[in-house]
Amino acid sequence: MANTILITGGTSGIGLATARAFSRQGANIVVAGRREEPGIHAADEVNALGGTCHFFQADVTLEADVEALIKFVINQFGRLDFAFNNAGIFLHESGLENHDQSTWDQIIASNLTSVYLCMKHEIATMKDQPKASPCVIINNASIVGHRGSGASGAAYTAAKHGVIGLTRQAAVENTDQMIRVNAVSPGPTLTAATAAGLNGPAEAVHAKISALNPTGELVSVEDIASTVVFLCSPAASMINGQDIPLDGGQLAKL
Repeated sequence: MANTILITGGTSGIGLATARAFSRQGANIVVAGRREEPGIHAADEVNALGGTCHFFQADVTLEADVEALIKFVINQFGRLDFAFNNAGIFLHESGLENHDQSTWDQIIASNLTSVYLCMKHEIATMKDQPKASPCVIINNASIVGHRGSGASGAAYTAAKHGVIGLTRQAAVENTDQMIRVNAVSPGPTLTAATAAGLNGPAEAVHAKISALNPTGELVSVEDIASTVVFLCSPAASMINGQDIPLDGGQLAKL
């Protein structure tokens, strides 16, 4: 029987790349996002790769939407094996002393509260279903969850630290339930938005990237997707409560 995975923020970027990777393995996939048109397009694209994919429109900062999303997964496929809590936003923030609370609330809700709400209902569902095989939850954190950052801001950095803490706590609480919980922490990642911002002479672009990543490359969305696939596999059965930096050695050199 094919495994079922839920991917939040699954209609573009890292989430869509992960949906593609699982589809190539013949998985059942639900991608969730706030916008209907990109979601339908993403599901069509993922379906063409071998798996079975449905889109569900949801705002995962709202508990009612999360509950409806999990119910949809179970109605479509009967169980939930894996979840990749990937949804989040990045906004330019002012310095902490000038930070307005509305921005703080928005970033914390999108990047931390959403992970809490999703894990709350994913874990409850995984506990209640027959234990055919271990279930796995992966949370998308960030290397700024390990340190401060001049490129992000107080809310985003605090949220990503929180995601790593939630990951560890959930892992400790659910080891005896055949549920593993881990996180991935990407460094600067090559998406459509970052690619558009890297126009310029090749040497200058390479120097800019190398200052962040010792390999001189941005992390690809496929790099992250393949790590999520690995963490859901039996080969990762002893990896639990861990955060995996995907940064080419950036944290190691700091």
